[in-house]
Amino acid sequence: MNGDKLPLLRPMLAVSAAPFDSAGHIFEVKWDGYRCLAYLEGGATVLWSRNGINLTSRFPELSWLHTRVKQTPAVLDGEIVVFENGKPSFAGLQSRGRMNDLKRIGRSSSECPAVFISFDLLYAGGKSLLELAIEKRKEVLADIVEPGDEICVSQFINGSGREFFKACVAQGLEGAVAKKLGSVYLPGRRSAYWQKFRHTREVELVVCGYQPQSSGRRLGSLVLGGYREGELVYQGKVGSGIGERESEALLEGLRKLENSKETLTIPREERRRTKFVRPLLVCSIEYLTATGEGYLRHPVYKGIRWDKNPAECHAVEE
Repeated sequence: MNGDKLPLLRPMLAVSAAPFDSAGHIFEVKWDGYRCLAYLEGGATVLWSRNGINLTSRFPELSWLHTRVKQTPAVLDGEIVVFENGKPSFAGLQSRGRMNDLKRIGRSSSECPAVFISFDLLYAGGKSLLELAIEKRKEVLADIVEPGDEICVSQFINGSGREFFKACVAQGLEGAVAKKLGSVYLPGRRSAYWQKFRHTREVELVVCGYQPQSSGRRLGSLVLGGYREGELVYQGKVGSGIGERESEALLEGLRKLENSKETLTIPREERRRTKFVRPLLVCSIEYLTATGEGYLRHPVYKGIRWDKNPAECHAVEE
């Protein structure tokens, strides 16, 4: 590259799909972590999130990845993962990611270390591999990475996507990803070359309030709660999955249920925007997991459950 610095890229993204079998795809674990591009150049490691945030200082135990890779300058695509009891813990990762105090970060890097799990290679030896087929990039990746406590290479299989997905779910993993053989790497783009199979769960929760959009004329999100020991506890918000007609009908009904009293305790930053309602409506929610605080991750609204009694809606535990 004639001494030029590596270009700052954004990771390629997958589309959602139902599990399938295909001789024309490879299948690998969908790791539950922080998506990250690791830049290894100039005798240093820099970790960039998918949104362009520098994560290096949050995970000092990963600052020596460049010593584990033979051909630098290089850019590796992967996930930063924290394990608890042998399984990825997103709650543990979030706890690490929120830390700012250097002493706490240093202590946590020893007590609860992160691992960089690499599954793709964008540059090696300063040369672009973006136009190489996925299987060729993975060959080079496996050849140049020396696995250790702080880095490993994600393994994959061919063909049997459905069984692989079932095995991932049985192990308590988030899901799987299918990647088309022969496909190139498309930085910053969401492409059907990569298809993710996610293991989702479903729960019924109580609508405890809502947040209108900034215009005030449309519904932004529903505030959700579940009962624990007779008290409603906050489980997060949901806006995804609510269609335009459903939004209009919900907003009309919720305005009639508005309550001046707080239905449940919510984070301070949410109070100003929230309009509380009497806890009479139940909705069905699809979600991935719950955070350490008990908030749903990636919730999707599936509809109102008129047949459900709010008292039957129990809070989701992590």
